[in-house]
Amino acid sequence: MTLSLLVLEPYYGGSHRAVLDALLPHLDVKCDLLTLPARKWKWRMRGAAVTMAARVRQLHAEGRRWDLIYASTFLNLAEFLGLAGNAVAGVPSVVYFHENQLLYPNRHTAEWDLQFPLTNVTSALAADACLFNSRWNLEGFVAGIPGFLRQFPDHVPNGVAEAIAAKSAVLAPAFDSVPLDAVEPTRGRRPRIVWPHRWEHDKAPETFFAAVQTLAREDLDFEVAVAGQSFRETEQAMAEAAATLGGRLVHLGEPEGRGAYAALLASADVAVSTAQNEFFGLAMLEACYAGATPVVPDRLAYPELYPAAFRYASDEGLVSTLRSLVLERPAPGAARNIAEKYTARSLAPRYQEAFEKIAAAGRN
Repeated sequence: MTLSLLVLEPYYGGSHRAVLDALLPHLDVKCDLLTLPARKWKWRMRGAAVTMAARVRQLHAEGRRWDLIYASTFLNLAEFLGLAGNAVAGVPSVVYFHENQLLYPNRHTAEWDLQFPLTNVTSALAADACLFNSRWNLEGFVAGIPGFLRQFPDHVPNGVAEAIAAKSAVLAPAFDSVPLDAVEPTRGRRPRIVWPHRWEHDKAPETFFAAVQTLAREDLDFEVAVAGQSFRETEQAMAEAAATLGGRLVHLGEPEGRGAYAALLASADVAVSTAQNEFFGLAMLEACYAGATPVVPDRLAYPELYPAAFRYASDEGLVSTLRSLVLERPAPGAARNIAEKYTARSLAPRYQEAFEKIAAAGRN
């Protein structure tokens, strides 16, 4: 039976958008996709429920009905369900955790910031099921709940972590392999290292630049491509760091369109993550699928996804691994098998099964 799905994504950009755009066409669903632009994420978490509930009430008045609600953690699901009222009464809901605010590194802590992990907790409590993109994400969130709730001045709730864990599962995000299938791995004269991440502090770009600058001082022959979304706060510092690479720098900035991005990944021999925070890491898997050899830190979600041969334990280990890959250039496709199981085609049956199971349980 084709499910009628209400999808709520207040931050329709980056990986949130990429996963939905990749996955939904592969599902047997009739979908109402409600989105808001990907900006001012804190205001999205606090205000999107008001905007989206009004829209859903309107759709319901026009005759729309749904079997399942699927929302990301940028929506305060508890507030949405209360505000939407009869329009969603009895409709089971799933909240998908691309990330969680208990584990997210926050450089500026204030009372305002405490609202965001609490929103994650209340959304998880309100949902019929919670899906997490990695085991690290799920376990870190559940483990962090008791300590967070102990900050309540009184009436500290009990059993919250246990209740959420009981209805939670891990289901990896999907990526669109079609643009990557359309390009062939292309290798230039020099080994190419790509860093395909958004330019923010939690991705630790300074660690990457320090490593490749070390190799440059050793006069090794290689080139660097820095991709990913830039931000006003970090753009100048990134450009200045990249400029120190001189002629070794062959790309800087977000490619224009998926085709250009796929071609850039297909031109790389090595893809690097230096992340201090990563709940899954779609960009690295896309690079693997395109033919690059991954080099990832031995932390966060990476040990779930990559064998030890592709992980490094320290900054020195990163430099050593990159040096070896520059001196002995890897063959294309060494890690493609890691990424193949995360394509939208591969994961769609698992999502379909999960959605149907949750919807059926809600009807019973």
